[in-house]
Amino acid sequence: MGSISRLEAINHMLLLAGEAPVNEPFEEDGHFDTEIASKVLDQHIRDTQLRGLVNNKYEKKFVHTSGSIELPSVCLSAELVSIHTNDDGFRILGTVRGDVLKKLWNITDQTYTWPADDYWIELIEELAWIDLDTPIQRSIMSSAARQYQIMVLGDHNVDQYLAEMSLMARIRAKAADIDDKRRNIFQSVSRSQKDVLYNRPSSSTGNNIRKG
Repeated sequence: MGSISRLEAINHMLLLAGEAPVNEPFEEDGHFDTEIASKVLDQHIRDTQLRGLVNNKYEKKFVHTSGSIELPSVCLSAELVSIHTNDDGFRILGTVRGDVLKKLWNITDQTYTWPADDYWIELIEELAWIDLDTPIQRSIMSSAARQYQIMVLGDHNVDQYLAEMSLMARIRAKAADIDDKRRNIFQSVSRSQKDVLYNRPSSSTGNNIRKG
């Protein structure tokens, strides 16, 4: 859980753009600049999470019997990582589709219907601001403040200063995301990348392969 509130992040962005901070929750403030800052912050929150963090990216096994495969509503990205082939011998690729009701889409056969099998899917889920670690929050806040300052003030000297701050915040966030969770570069790669790194056969054996 992060220690920076959303209101603190918005006020940080406003101050670095030479604007007065707000005292009330920004959703109720109604100030035009505050609404812009909020939207910029939301954009950076999503962009950061889409890259995949330690606490929002994982692989899950779906034991499927018939029909479609429903995914969590907070799913930002999904990729089928187990190996399956269709009746023509082509590898089946899967991704997420849908707005509220999200399902796994069979790119190869252009359908939501999946044969009965066990499917391993890599998911990236959207976390609430409060659930992000503090170093990640600070990195997002710094990059959002830089963009907001350019949008409303356009001071290139300030932008250079914010660029340096943003870079340091990203470095600290990356370090926290890896070191604090006892992970390394080899543990954070995908299943297919691990197969290449360790020079082992692809995960296409046993029940993970769908034969035509």
